[in-house]
Amino acid sequence: MIGRRLIFGDLHGSYKALMQCLERADFRPEKDVMYSVGDIADGYPDVYECLSFLKELPSFHPVIGNHDVWLQNWLSSGLSPDIWTSQGGSKSIASFERNGISGTEKMELARWMSTWPYVRMLDDVVIMHGGPGLSLSDMDMEKLSEESREFIEPAPDGYHIPTRKADIVLWDREYFRCCQYDEKTGRKHPIGLWSEQKWLFTGHTEYRSTELFISEIHRFVNLDTMAGSYGCLTIMDMDTFDYWQSDLSSQLYPGYGPEYW
Repeated sequence: MIGRRLIFGDLHGSYKALMQCLERADFRPEKDVMYSVGDIADGYPDVYECLSFLKELPSFHPVIGNHDVWLQNWLSSGLSPDIWTSQGGSKSIASFERNGISGTEKMELARWMSTWPYVRMLDDVVIMHGGPGLSLSDMDMEKLSEESREFIEPAPDGYHIPTRKADIVLWDREYFRCCQYDEKTGRKHPIGLWSEQKWLFTGHTEYRSTELFISEIHRFVNLDTMAGSYGCLTIMDMDTFDYWQSDLSSQLYPGYGPEYW
């Protein structure tokens, strides 16, 4: 029996939310295929637990998020810029230190994370962390899906205009904002160069604490329901659009709070 194609939003170290969602979705690791829009790292305290669990799934297919890039760099080289540690990175470091993770295992995780692509292209679905912006075409997406990533990745800061196409799909929020505007007005406007022939699944930009953003007009889903702050984690079936959500992360980790954001 062929299983489901499931995908979850920005996780940000909320292992308890992940476990709740998998239970509520009746996840079957021997049958279901799991995808992720990235940003598994940074935020709530169980980053190592999330990574070690997901690494052992028989069919897990993530894309890289900007927070994952920062963590990968730290695991492989010890790099810890202030922009990372001040945005949840210190919680990732603490998670590894609390679990007593060896340098060897850190390197193994970094190598695994370096295999996460910028973009995943399926027959009917495209997955990336941010968005295509206004300048990336279908051909650009194809090339990014095939591009090898560096073991130590250039780390954009999110404040400057991206200089690489890869940085656009890590950081873009403009495509989502344009979709929001069209859904609000009920009118469709062309957005950049992306053809929208396939459904696009992203995260990166927090929407609302429990409400998904789905644009039928532009065939677009934003799965970031704020699991890294005051919201919940969402897992969706990409074929039926059924979805399951955890309790609020801030309630699953009482007294912890997302003050790092």
